Amino acid sequence: MKDPRYASLWLPLPKRQTFTYRIPESESLAIGQCAIVPLGRRKVVGLVESLNHEAPAHLSEIKTISEILPEEFSLSPHLLKLLRWASDHYLSPPGEVLRTFIPNAIFKGKKHKGERSHHPSSVHFFADDKNLQLNSAQKEAVDKVSEKLGGFHPALLQGVTGSGKTEVYLQLCAEVLRREGSTLLLVPEIALTPQIMARFVSRFGELVTSYHSGMTEGQRLKTWWAVKEGVKRVVIGTRSAIGLPVQKLGLIIVDEEHDSSYKQEERFRYHGRDLAVVRAKLESVPVLLGSATPSLESMENVRRQKYERYTLSERATQGSLPKIHLIDLKSNPPHPETSLSEPLEECLKATMERGEQAMLFLNRRGYAPFILCQDCGEVPRCPNCEISLTFHKRGPELKCHYCEFHIPPPSQCGTCQGLNLEPIGLGTEKIEAELQKAFPKMRLGRLDRDVVQSRLRTEEILSQFGNGEIDVLVGTQLITKGHDFKNLTLVGILSADLALHLPDFRAAEKMFQLITQVAGRAGRHDLPGQVFLQTYRPEHFAIQAAMGQDPEHFFVQERSQRELACYPPFSRLVLLRLMGTKDENVESASHALAEDLKSLFRKFSGTEILGPSKATLEKLRGKFRWQIMLRTTRYEAMRKTLGEKLPQLEAQLPPGTQLTIDVDPVGMM
Repeated sequence: MKDPRYASLWLPLPKRQTFTYRIPESESLAIGQCAIVPLGRRKVVGLVESLNHEAPAHLSEIKTISEILPEEFSLSPHLLKLLRWASDHYLSPPGEVLRTFIPNAIFKGKKHKGERSHHPSSVHFFADDKNLQLNSAQKEAVDKVSEKLGGFHPALLQGVTGSGKTEVYLQLCAEVLRREGSTLLLVPEIALTPQIMARFVSRFGELVTSYHSGMTEGQRLKTWWAVKEGVKRVVIGTRSAIGLPVQKLGLIIVDEEHDSSYKQEERFRYHGRDLAVVRAKLESVPVLLGSATPSLESMENVRRQKYERYTLSERATQGSLPKIHLIDLKSNPPHPETSLSEPLEECLKATMERGEQAMLFLNRRGYAPFILCQDCGEVPRCPNCEISLTFHKRGPELKCHYCEFHIPPPSQCGTCQGLNLEPIGLGTEKIEAELQKAFPKMRLGRLDRDVVQSRLRTEEILSQFGNGEIDVLVGTQLITKGHDFKNLTLVGILSADLALHLPDFRAAEKMFQLITQVAGRAGRHDLPGQVFLQTYRPEHFAIQAAMGQDPEHFFVQERSQRELACYPPFSRLVLLRLMGTKDENVESASHALAEDLKSLFRKFSGTEILGPSKATLEKLRGKFRWQIMLRTTRYEAMRKTLGEKLPQLEAQLPPGTQLTIDVDPVGMM
């Protein structure tokens, strides 16, 4: 049979289609190869998705491929299957999947080959610390997963904070390297990369590399090639690293698997943890999901015996879990000058006198959430997003945390011209300022998005705290994850129930995870730790479960509520959001789309159409937003039906109105 003469390519464009080109005479092409093709007046690099003997009947003119890139640019069959699965499952244009996982420079046909380095001898890069002794739970986890190397084995490593999960990862990585394989380790935030990188580099040296969005395009390209050529065999990265062309993949690890940062919220809205499980299945390797506070989805997979579970119930160091003190703010209000309750303030003073360190956690940045005119009650709002502007004293400025719009604070009310403008509420900047005033000798640091404009600044602040140059670190959720400080003995959680007020069915789960994670920073070594948890809702079951440091108790109660309401993991959600600059167009389009969906799924059991309704953030970055939620217990059948209809539904939208689709949404705003 003659060779195929036509190729269907994915191009890095937000289009729900493949593009067909003629293969040049006397040239051969394989699925997964890259080729340069004409597109209008320019040329782009695309990925060959399929080959055909006949041209599609609906095409009157077919252009010819300009150049076939060398075979070293091609993707493996396993990786191609992953990209295809991701595009289908998340109802995303294949070009968006490509743009997420392949460095932009590849689409320009660029290559950056690093120097080929020799692979260190096993004596060098396997040198477990000679004094290190795994406890029985760690050893069991390492042994059981090692037995499964060479086949698909999804497992949850559930360990209390400080239980030594990272050492389990290191031991398993060493075993994979002994077998000439590679390990891919995902972390949720760039801020976590330096600390875990340091531990892996000290153990495995030049075999280790990192990959994340904070890198330049050139750095990402260099790493992509080093991984593809097998020079780097231990890859530590954020969610996009799941698409790297890792050679001889032997193990995938997802650290802090519960973390919402694994969900991409723009363009291609995928979940890094879930894609990690799919890739592990495609490549027949184990995938280990680690967390002290596992997601309800992972816990349910354990319950249904889809995942194995290994439990680390004790801290691996000399430290024990910290003692948690519950402070009911209704009966023990915070001091107006420090925002700390009396018990927390007294313990903070004692901690400083002993020369120890403290963290104060508040998941709200800025000085105050808004400023209020006390004459007429008006609040300055963002013209692009129609939400209140956050007051930042440094600057000073009023700022929108969604679109970055900012203005100087007004001297009088824009509505009534009143002069009584006051900042209302609490943010990390205010906590820092109040403490500095109350305790002038205290060495304070702050870690939030306003302070850390770069990864290097994050590393600098964490390094200063680790070196004892900072006494008290005030911060948002950036301080909750993965950090290990020997002299940290006190954690104050200033307003534990903030997350409960969000319109999100996962609100209780997120609150429980945040409390447990930040509390786990205290007392991780030989000094005992204490946690003060300030709340107006001490009776809430998530607060009580966090007090007892009992994920099982939380899981049982939260699971029953989710099952009763038919929320995940007992159903799947698909959020369809319409956006545009004209509110009336978006509203009418959302109602029309809802009617089309009701007609499409009228006889389709197990699927509900909820909405349309205005999004919680009705206007964002200048665009009005409406949404429709699909809730289904038959996702694969629903996905196939919706996927076939999507091009037609999108074609019916009025000009200037955009439809985005979010499968398994994490953010509901």
